[in-house]
Amino acid sequence: MTWHSLFDLSTMEHRHLLIAYIAVWTVQIGYLGWITFQWRRTKKPRD
Repeated sequence: MTWHSLFDLSTMEHRHLLIAYIAVWTVQIGYLGWITFQWRRTKKPRD
């Protein structure tokens, strides 16, 4: 399988695989955004 065949949406397997990739990337980007938001919200300890 190549990247070219991945975006060939003529078969149900390719559509399912592309949807799975998009879902995983969406979850990962959302998690990264949430981690970044939480990290920037934390207050630095005062010495």
